[in-house]
Amino acid sequence: MAPWTPLASAVRYTRDKLTLREDTWRLPDGSERVYPVLVAGVAVAILAFVDDERVVLLRQYRHLQRASSWELPGGGARPGEEPAVAAQRELREESGYRAGRIELLTRFHPANAYLEETGYCYVARELASDPLPADDDEFFERALVPFAEALRMTLAGEITESYSKVAILQYALTTRR
Repeated sequence: MAPWTPLASAVRYTRDKLTLREDTWRLPDGSERVYPVLVAGVAVAILAFVDDERVVLLRQYRHLQRASSWELPGGGARPGEEPAVAAQRELREESGYRAGRIELLTRFHPANAYLEETGYCYVARELASDPLPADDDEFFERALVPFAEALRMTLAGEITESYSKVAILQYALTTRR
């Protein structure tokens, strides 16, 4: 069988950090297909432990769902910014803490058919107060909750944001506490 062959790529729209692109491919059967791709880049989420049991959660309004969402601190990396550096910056902006230790938990692709985005989830420990200003469009409530409660919220569907779910479940399934 013939391989997938890229033929063309064209940017159709760009706004802030997002780009909409169309990629044309020759498929293994010889046909050609145009695929829309939303390019978002690199994003991070941080499971931040303020002590051995409690983690930082944020509740913020999300316009697409028209509702508030419980999430871990996180956000997008700047162009050329390493994911771990972005994680530390986002942690400071959204939680007010700097991590003394930050470790990669997992990397994933949130929707690899049409979204060009790589997600990095981190565990942060040894937190110290060191806030940065939040982005001008971010309004959130911070809460410190036991990890067991964050896991319960995830399993109960109270936490629905993908990065947060992946990080919390990955940690619960792979880390001995």
